[in-house]
Amino acid sequence: MKILKLNNKDFYDVLKRNINTRSSKIDHNIDIKVRKIIQDVKKNGDAALIKYAKKFDKIELNKKELLLSKKTLNQNIKLDKNIINSFKKAIANISLFHKKQFPSIITQKKNNVILQSQFKPIESVGLYVPGGKAFYPSSLIMNVVPAKIAGVKRIVCVTPPNHEINPYFIALLRELKIKETYFAGGAQGIAALALGTKTIKAVNKIFGPGNAFVAEAKKQLFGTVGIDLIAGPSEIIVVADKKNNPKWVAADLMAQAEHDINAQSILITDNLTFAKEVLKNIEYLNKNMLKKKTISRSLNCNGLILLVNNFKNCADIINFIAPEHLHLHIKSYKRILPKISNAGGIFLGEYSAEAFGDYIVGTNHILPTSGAAKFSSGLGVLDFMKRSSIVQMNSKSFQDLSNDTKNMASIEGLEAHKMSVTIRQKK
Repeated sequence: MKILKLNNKDFYDVLKRNINTRSSKIDHNIDIKVRKIIQDVKKNGDAALIKYAKKFDKIELNKKELLLSKKTLNQNIKLDKNIINSFKKAIANISLFHKKQFPSIITQKKNNVILQSQFKPIESVGLYVPGGKAFYPSSLIMNVVPAKIAGVKRIVCVTPPNHEINPYFIALLRELKIKETYFAGGAQGIAALALGTKTIKAVNKIFGPGNAFVAEAKKQLFGTVGIDLIAGPSEIIVVADKKNNPKWVAADLMAQAEHDINAQSILITDNLTFAKEVLKNIEYLNKNMLKKKTISRSLNCNGLILLVNNFKNCADIINFIAPEHLHLHIKSYKRILPKISNAGGIFLGEYSAEAFGDYIVGTNHILPTSGAAKFSSGLGVLDFMKRSSIVQMNSKSFQDLSNDTKNMASIEGLEAHKMSVTIRQKK
């Protein structure tokens, strides 16, 4: 992990370069490849999905096999009851917290005008579920639970075809009552959700993480269909001092690094000796990790230690980076928290490991990355809803506001707007 010192004059310039290094690794040929795939699905529909299943996933499908059958969904499968109970507990906790996000109708009655904001669920949504080694059951829960609370009628899953379907995926589809699941991965799966085929009916908005092809397809199809956000590699900032446990801090940094070689783990501390202790513990703990190569590459290429004289200005650094996750280990977190404007998920105190937010406590783990916390929020119930405004006037409020409306329409040169008022005055 590189060490950057705040008292260096070019600190923010160097920090920005290090943060932007990850985005510079994007393959710009992907957009061309994705554009071709989208056009193919638009033109050839199911046939294109079958072709790409064979080409990319090495699996031969026919049209009937694109849809996960009821027989497969209802089959008897052997599962660890403890794991299933953990998922059920997560669903309960996430449901409880997200139900509190459900919006109420806003009504204003003033000067003979009734105004309302009305919320309605999106009619249909598509959820992309990565397959193979990258299958994350928790992400399925994080998407489906708020969608159901919002009242979405049709929830569709797409996932890459696989020779062996993950049994816990089947179990969660049953638990969450998902009736439509299709085998279509990558950009072609996103295109199918957005454009529709004979087998897959198009949806109104697409959610869920994926690889670079999935992200690019969501970008290109935005407008034709709504999207949640463009998910980048995972990231965390941990703020800790010498009073914190260096082994715990090391584990928190490693937890993000194991996601992806492009993930970014950043430690902000005021003590170089403590930072070195954290590094020693990372080296020791990583020896027994299944993903030790990924962790090492992530921390060596993207990991940063930001050395500050004190924590007075650390909120400025955090807001500059706008991390997906922020873990304030230090006991003085209450002083820092009010100053934080840009962070996806915030974890307070030594025991609030970010992993709890990923799985079980009830908050949503689908959060803005790559600095997007400066202008967006984590996934919630409102992302699965639309807001309409309602206006109701009577003759009195019409008369009161007519001249003002005509004045403003005249200034903007919109004569038909003005006429729609005057024509009623003549009556």
